[in-house]
Amino acid sequence: MKTRNIIALLAALPIIAGFTGCKSDDESEAKPAKEILRVQGGDIEFRADEEGTVVNVTADCHWKVQDLDAGDFGGELTIQPREGSGNGTLVIGTDQNTTTAGRHASFILISDGGLKQKVNITQTGSGDGLNLSRATFKFEAQPTAAKALTITSNTNWTIQIPSGVDWLHIDKTSGSAGAEVVQLTVDDAVNDVERTTQMIVLYGSGKSAEVSVTQEGMNSEDIILFAEPEQLTFEAHPGENMMFIESNAQWQARIPSSVTWARIEGGQSGRDGATIGVGNSELRIFCEENPNQQDRTTAIVIMAGTKNPKQCVVVIEQRGTGVPEPQTTVGELYSLYVSNKTAEFHYSFVSDDQVEDYGLVYSRDNDRPSRDNSESVVSGHGGLSKSVLAELEGLEPSTTYYVRAWVQSRTKGVLYSPNMVTIKTSASDREPGESDNPNPTLSPKR
Repeated sequence: MKTRNIIALLAALPIIAGFTGCKSDDESEAKPAKEILRVQGGDIEFRADEEGTVVNVTADCHWKVQDLDAGDFGGELTIQPREGSGNGTLVIGTDQNTTTAGRHASFILISDGGLKQKVNITQTGSGDGLNLSRATFKFEAQPTAAKALTITSNTNWTIQIPSGVDWLHIDKTSGSAGAEVVQLTVDDAVNDVERTTQMIVLYGSGKSAEVSVTQEGMNSEDIILFAEPEQLTFEAHPGENMMFIESNAQWQARIPSSVTWARIEGGQSGRDGATIGVGNSELRIFCEENPNQQDRTTAIVIMAGTKNPKQCVVVIEQRGTGVPEPQTTVGELYSLYVSNKTAEFHYSFVSDDQVEDYGLVYSRDNDRPSRDNSESVVSGHGGLSKSVLAELEGLEPSTTYYVRAWVQSRTKGVLYSPNMVTIKTSASDREPGESDNPNPTLSPKR
């Protein structure tokens, strides 16, 4: 097929009656030594479905084709004739290119006097084609340099990064045929877990390729988390106070979902009512008016990290409208944190005289635990009014427990929290904001 095409191309060429030589024996006058030698149009390019092309040579001397580098064409590339004198024609022959990648070759056209012209030959690829220098990238938690992606294509292309992925950056989002380099950078990691995403490279008629980008998480030991003040106090009327978080990581802060009179303002909204942020932040804590005579208390739990989360607690206390009646009152019990072996709770009590002891009772079988029928722990001794953070340790994994708070009053005996909380320990350490107990603070069970 290729030989027939070349013969046909040669047969179609006009017969050149004579060539203008570089020198004639009949010349009686001296001519300048300057030679003319060039391929008209310069470099040669033809389509993938063409089996060659014809180009013109302009010359006033004898010339040759030498240093043929067939490149990607291999043995499929032919050039005829390989030499001539004066103006002439070169026939470039090859097969159709059935691959998506373009093919390249080159040769030198040289005169007897040493005049040279290098000619590049290019045949385009068949259809839309795109090649990526690599399909996966992995960055350290704190990267020091960008990484390069080389995109080689015979058509235009664009890059899409998934919505919400704000930690990955590229210096260009589109390009055209040829080879282009895209620089990838990422922000410092803000958590101790690996994060990954997929870039989509769109090209041609609805075609696409994927590039995976992964970044290592930071060391759990390197996470910093502090909050101040440790306690916020409000008067009975509506008001607000500021809370400051110092951190080098992503954190989340939450008030128990059953508390409707206090809220966090500032930061971004996360799942399950949490407020999320990154790094050092300032939050405004707002309290509604307290219509009751008694003080009321809750807590803000702030956590950072996933594998070994850091945690701190800020207690919120709001004054009542007047002096409470002489009595000992135990506030509702809230579950703050549950893992596979431990659980943390918060409650408060107000008493008209010094209490003796206070703590928690818990049971796996009795849904109304008391100090008489269940296990009991002492969290502290004495006090007239306290906000208590109490902890249970040595729990069994994947086990449901019923928990109540208790206070030993000198005058009224043992008093219990008005509600009982059901928790379920996890099979392994849980991530912050997640728990086997879908609603750790339940409605009071009286």
